[in-house]
Amino acid sequence: MAIQQRPRTQRPASGRPRSPDFKRFIITGVILGFVVGGALSVIGDEAPGYGAGSQIGYLGVMGAFLGALVAGFVAVLLDRRR
Repeated sequence: MAIQQRPRTQRPASGRPRSPDFKRFIITGVILGFVVGGALSVIGDEAPGYGAGSQIGYLGVMGAFLGALVAGFVAVLLDRRR
């Protein structure tokens, strides 16, 4: 019985490496940014005049925006590297 080996990297017929999927990078950045922003609002001090839900929402949205920017930047760097 012969053991089949899988190719280490999958390359298109052109021989160039695959490019990153920008949509998936940005969506992942948004989700991680929202989670980090929400966690920071829960861990941090309470802002006077704002409820806990408002703090989670504001910092979560800011974190999502920053996460999308960072993830998009990383995707562009990985795309340029190939």
